[in-house]
Amino acid sequence: MRIVITDKVLREGRQLAASIERLLPDADVLLYDDSHEALVGIAEHRPDVVFVAPTVGALAGPEFVSQVVDVHGLDATVVGVVDEPDADWSQRYVAAGAHVVVQRPVDELGLRVAMRQRAGGIPG
Repeated sequence: MRIVITDKVLREGRQLAASIERLLPDADVLLYDDSHEALVGIAEHRPDVVFVAPTVGALAGPEFVSQVVDVHGLDATVVGVVDEPDADWSQRYVAAGAHVVVQRPVDELGLRVAMRQRAGGIPG
């Protein structure tokens, strides 16, 4: 399974990547903090799942989600990430095209929900 994490705060992105790698040791996890580089990487690597933080480079998360879902031929589960429960942010993410929204730090249940039915899902 190939997973892209986009987050302006690399420390947060690395924490999420570590959680994913504990759950799926064979996952190919790519981390981007710049929105343009992330879009190029997403178009090139065709991930199964894309996690989008509240801020990616200079863009708000929902704005970046709308760009991700416009990547031609991409068939990925797009996951919005919020810092705290916020109905407005969740609605913005979903309206932009996110399939699911999870709260940071993303726990095992959030990861399982986000990656369900993608590339065979998660064992166990």
